[in-house]
Amino acid sequence: MTHVTEADLDDLEFDGLRTGQHRAAAVRLAELADRATGAEGVSRAKVLLRAGEQFQHAGDHAHAAEVYRKAIEDGGEVYGDPRVYLADALLKLDDKAGALDLLAQVRDSKPSDPEVYRSVAEVLYEYGDLLGAHTWATLGADLVLDMPAHERGDAADSLEGLLRLRFRARVDLGRPEDEYDDLLDA
Repeated sequence: MTHVTEADLDDLEFDGLRTGQHRAAAVRLAELADRATGAEGVSRAKVLLRAGEQFQHAGDHAHAAEVYRKAIEDGGEVYGDPRVYLADALLKLDDKAGALDLLAQVRDSKPSDPEVYRSVAEVLYEYGDLLGAHTWATLGADLVLDMPAHERGDAADSLEGLLRLRFRARVDLGRPEDEYDDLLDA
């Protein structure tokens, strides 16, 4: 078993970005995940997510979906919600029903992390579901706005991203500005 650190993962991802060899980075990350202990390092599930992202960058959505499924099955500590990443890969593989089912599961789990809402909104916006993107961005913004101001912390950055996504979706839908836009302007 191997001890894997965030720095190790960052180095592999940076190398993939620098060289454009995302597939090679993805394969290496997947190999690391198979040997990762998670003890005092990064969880196997998190390494799998990062491998999946590299497969996505390489345009290999089938392998990305496979790796994301492994991350979900692993159940270890991750960032965001791996079902969102899998839904994105499935949409790129033209499995709309599978992707929408996963996003319904995410919605039903009522995430407490505004970044999950932002990720879903981004996926839906990219896919062309402007109304879905608008809805998810609004739900995420409401989640942050309902938090006491002193507890927002990192969620304040999420709020700006959510409001920007919501604005783009609404403009594309031809809707007028509203009270959320005032927050973005402030």
